[in-house]
Amino acid sequence: MINEEVTKFVSYISPTPEEHQMRSWVIERMQRILGAWTLPGTRAVAKCFGSFETRLYLPTSDIDMTIMLYNEHNDEVSPAYAGRESIRQFLYRLARQLKQNGFCHNCEVIANARVPIIKTTERISGIAVDISINADSGMKSAQVQKSFSEKVYPNALRAIVLAIKQFLFQRSMNEVYTGGMGSYAITLLVVSLLQMHPRIRSGGLDASKNLGVLLIEFFELYGKRFNYDTVCVSVRENGCYLNKRNKTFFSPTQPYLLAIEDPCDTSNDVTKGTYGISRIKQTFSGAYDLFNNAIFAYHQTRKYGQPINDALNVGAPNSEPAKKRARGKSGKAQAPSTKAVSNDPWAPVSFLSSILHIDAKTVSMRQRLITTFHKGTMQEALGVEYQPQLVNALKSNGTVPSDSVVNAVSNALEDHKKGNGATAQEQINRMKFDFAGSGNTLTIPVETTGNEGNPVFISDDEDDDDVLDVYGEDDDDEDGQYYEDYSDDDDLHIVY
Repeated sequence: MINEEVTKFVSYISPTPEEHQMRSWVIERMQRILGAWTLPGTRAVAKCFGSFETRLYLPTSDIDMTIMLYNEHNDEVSPAYAGRESIRQFLYRLARQLKQNGFCHNCEVIANARVPIIKTTERISGIAVDISINADSGMKSAQVQKSFSEKVYPNALRAIVLAIKQFLFQRSMNEVYTGGMGSYAITLLVVSLLQMHPRIRSGGLDASKNLGVLLIEFFELYGKRFNYDTVCVSVRENGCYLNKRNKTFFSPTQPYLLAIEDPCDTSNDVTKGTYGISRIKQTFSGAYDLFNNAIFAYHQTRKYGQPINDALNVGAPNSEPAKKRARGKSGKAQAPSTKAVSNDPWAPVSFLSSILHIDAKTVSMRQRLITTFHKGTMQEALGVEYQPQLVNALKSNGTVPSDSVVNAVSNALEDHKKGNGATAQEQINRMKFDFAGSGNTLTIPVETTGNEGNPVFISDDEDDDDVLDVYGEDDDDEDGQYYEDYSDDDDLHIVY
């Protein structure tokens, strides 16, 4: 049950093609500004790293960007911008340039940070951008994350990382410069969990089918079991635990800090800036307790009709008057929470909701991006068009539909799934499938039944083996294939 919840959460929170394309256009807009800026003897190139490169970002995540200042005729860093002071001065000049070119309204230069950066927000998309100078180490770490998520643990790592990132984000513990834990550190912690898990090591546990269990075990390990004072996490080779003192990562004044060896630079402690680890550890511990309480209350409800222990009545509404309820940052009284487990033993139940939720900021950001995309504001500013992905759906001989055509179409649809505000028709109109054998590029048509949900499916056309039809089905169809309502599910489902 929890595994299904995690899977659906990740399906929702993952970036849509529109969101990813908007971020790509933000990078392109930055590069155009740099290209038009005269820097004698220097060539400026905007490069991205971090969660954008690995697609392990949330809708509200910023873009981590570094401006590489190369010599004009080679790929060596210009000596004119090798020193810390020259980098700081360049950041101030770049901030003025960005405002003059309408890239943003305001720029905040954090010149005294360990890595000086500009924090700003791109004007059209509203996407936050962090800009550093000549910080190429971030691109190496992005490749490490990409390798683990796509090759080593392709069906488990990404889901757990996104769930933990959202968990920390909604508690304002995801920014390293405020003592929080960044994406790279979260990824390495999850990798270590998977590497050191005895049942995964022995082949007795399929990680992709136990995402919920692994998420709970993550909170248990790093919230209650892990020895922060003496142990350092390492993911090199098959993973291991090291002594912090032997790695010189131990701080006598702060022995409680988490230590993670950087696989790209073994002398670097990835989490040396996460000074708020005590609060994060406590939050992980609390998440584990909430999960356990919700699960136990669920089983008591199924057995007795209600939890027999009032302490397990998870998330029960606050009975105090509204004027005495806790107040949020806005000063308004917070609404009472809802129970994770209803007293109705057959009512729908969500364990993940005891620790995670989708906040208004996330919904608002997704709506802004999808609206901006379909209005074409960014396309007009850059003079570009969105190019759909082409999928070859034939066997190698190029004559008949491939046995894997369903997977090919399914993956393409997953990459072009409905974003907030986009209809199924708009999605499909942007998709083209290349049938190389016949030399035709076919645009898949959409036929809907007119029902409110507009569920959309794909099947093999009986009259033409080279055509795949997209069509709708009534909700009361009873052939056992069409139970997903498009309005309740962002994915397009395949019937073949």
